[in-house]
Amino acid sequence: MESQSIGEFIRSKRKEKGLSLRELARRTGVSQPYLSQLETGSHNNPSLDTLRKICKQLDVDYIDFFVRIGYITEEDIKSYVARRWLNES
Repeated sequence: MESQSIGEFIRSKRKEKGLSLRELARRTGVSQPYLSQLETGSHNNPSLDTLRKICKQLDVDYIDFFVRIGYITEEDIKSYVARRWLNES
């Protein structure tokens, strides 16, 4: 799976849902200028709390988001689940 930038992914999902920047800002409590900066890449280090709010409003699974933007791989997840399952057995 090819990764996207944070901004590309957010913009794509926002448009897919038919939301304006203003509406996403209202729903998340994140300012419209800040969301615009995220989408254009002029700010690319949002807090985890901000990302959670955005993911929730875009109906995007938080883990899937991190895979799609290339922060973690599907192999990372498989490895984590395998280790966690073995430790709980």
